[in-house]
Amino acid sequence: MAPAKSTVGRLARWLHGSYLFSLGMQALIGSSQLLAAIVLEIANRTGELKEVAHWTQHILASQTPDPMAASLLRAVHDFSAHPHTFWSIYLFGHGLLNLFVVLALLAKKPWAHPVSIVVLAGFIVYQMDQYVLSHAPVLILLSLFDLAVIALVWREWRLIRARRQEAESEDDTAEAAEAVDPFA
Repeated sequence: MAPAKSTVGRLARWLHGSYLFSLGMQALIGSSQLLAAIVLEIANRTGELKEVAHWTQHILASQTPDPMAASLLRAVHDFSAHPHTFWSIYLFGHGLLNLFVVLALLAKKPWAHPVSIVVLAGFIVYQMDQYVLSHAPVLILLSLFDLAVIALVWREWRLIRARRQEAESEDDTAEAAEAVDPFA
């Protein structure tokens, strides 16, 4: 029976380590999004994106024979030819929410687990909506990662609630014992 308990303990440690790793990844993603939003806004305000659009337009006009290169250039051109205030705001907000959720979870705030589950589920819904429009495989990967993080956050939340309930029931038992024996 001891090996089964040892395996359960190892699995619990591995899952907790995975939880902490996923929080680190969420923090990295959030930080990257904040940085990308800042860079995008600076590039947008300084006119750098217009120069990229101008440069890629000339290359696209030369009819690059490589379809992969042409697709990449077209994507860069399309991205640089449109206003990016929305993307700056989206990346900034998404990154800020990611960091907020991670910090709240690491601080072990009682409300952080359900809030992070709702926020991550919202990210998944939005990413799937964008996937339907763009068919970008990275959105599937991000959504799968967010889904794994939700599962790990849910597990941690259940463990924390179970420990809290155990502590409360021990307190109730101690109070009941004092009430029965007035000389204790």
